[in-house]
Amino acid sequence: MPTRKPLQTAAAAFSSVILLAQPAFAADACCKDSCCDDKKDAAFAALTGDWGGVRSTLKQNGVELSANYTAELFGNPKGGKKRSIVFDGLLKLTLDVNLDKTVGWHDASFRMSGLYPHGTSGTLRNVGDASIFSNIDSYDTVRLIDFWIEQRLIDDKASIKIGQMRVDDEFGVTDTAAFFVNSTFGIPNPAKTPMPLATYPVAALGIRLKMEPVKGLYGQVGIYDGNPSSGDFADPSSKNSVAGSAKRHGTDWALRSSEGTLYSGEVGFQRSEGAFPGAYRLGLLRHTDDFADVREGVNATHSGSTSGYYVIDQTLWQKAEGSKEGVSAFLRGTMADEKTSNMSDTVQVGAVYTGLLSTEDKLGLAFARNKFSPGQEDQPSRETIVELTYQVPLKPYLRVQPDLQYISRPGGTSEFNNAWVVGVRATLDF
Repeated sequence: MPTRKPLQTAAAAFSSVILLAQPAFAADACCKDSCCDDKKDAAFAALTGDWGGVRSTLKQNGVELSANYTAELFGNPKGGKKRSIVFDGLLKLTLDVNLDKTVGWHDASFRMSGLYPHGTSGTLRNVGDASIFSNIDSYDTVRLIDFWIEQRLIDDKASIKIGQMRVDDEFGVTDTAAFFVNSTFGIPNPAKTPMPLATYPVAALGIRLKMEPVKGLYGQVGIYDGNPSSGDFADPSSKNSVAGSAKRHGTDWALRSSEGTLYSGEVGFQRSEGAFPGAYRLGLLRHTDDFADVREGVNATHSGSTSGYYVIDQTLWQKAEGSKEGVSAFLRGTMADEKTSNMSDTVQVGAVYTGLLSTEDKLGLAFARNKFSPGQEDQPSRETIVELTYQVPLKPYLRVQPDLQYISRPGGTSEFNNAWVVGVRATLDF
């Protein structure tokens, strides 16, 4: 039998996600005839349904199991370093436990999750951009991500979380920006930096303390492992270092003093419901490892590296108070030391319209400008991204998202031509 070409295999995998989402259960047909109302429960909004009542029973007893799969095909018909189509996939499994319901541990919760990213990196193979145009692009391996316990205190005015977690799940969160596909819209730090930061697909051992003395007004601090995965991060104290040979499975739990510590802090105000929800955040990241000077011909080493960020994420219009339909916009920026970071500052701005053709479809437009630190080899200057994307739910458990991006000066130089990136993503909840 002839071997399938990579593109045929990718197309077959993507098509399988769509085909799997077709109604295949008698329960679905039943609910179309309005003979069961509990279909509206969140547990039923998944391809595999309620597992004959098992899922609902587990949830009532404090245990929730979830899984979703994201599949995407992206190509660059013009620009970049090579033109072709690539496939990427991401499987995520999550276990959430309400410890109050399960073992009587009041106001406590536990989460464990894992990822299996796989496919071909369109950034490395085709485009050459520094920002990484797909936010599921990653080295292929099974990874443990979340493994933490959170304790809420003082009538939910404080909480402490300890275990393995991602920094970008806690700090610099921007709900509106999270809708977009390009990675630059999802991290609280410049897209290209030697700072070992626990963002997708890496998590780190750490502890986070959050205080909210007045509803909406909060402050939080975190302390994290300085290098949670030597297989993903190179030694920042050397310009010529490369990531180690360690397995990238998210279980490198050695706390080495030689790799420093990451400290994070954030203050802000957020309102998650009611009329015109929004969030305003200011944050700071400080890593205590030694960092090589990124400038060409400068052999100095600096003690520590610091970066900061700001977030404005605001609903501008709502169809009705509390409605998801409306327009939200975001503005976010990051700043870093020019001597120890390949990028010195970034600015991102965008807007999302929810409810264009149906109550839950979304249309988004965003722009990002990533400025490189001066004096580096090859003299990179800036990389700019424009992204237009639309997401429509075809089923309660299936969302399809066509996406178009224009990347100017991929990698910050003129080595690669300005690139058009076009593709489609599908996300299936099991």
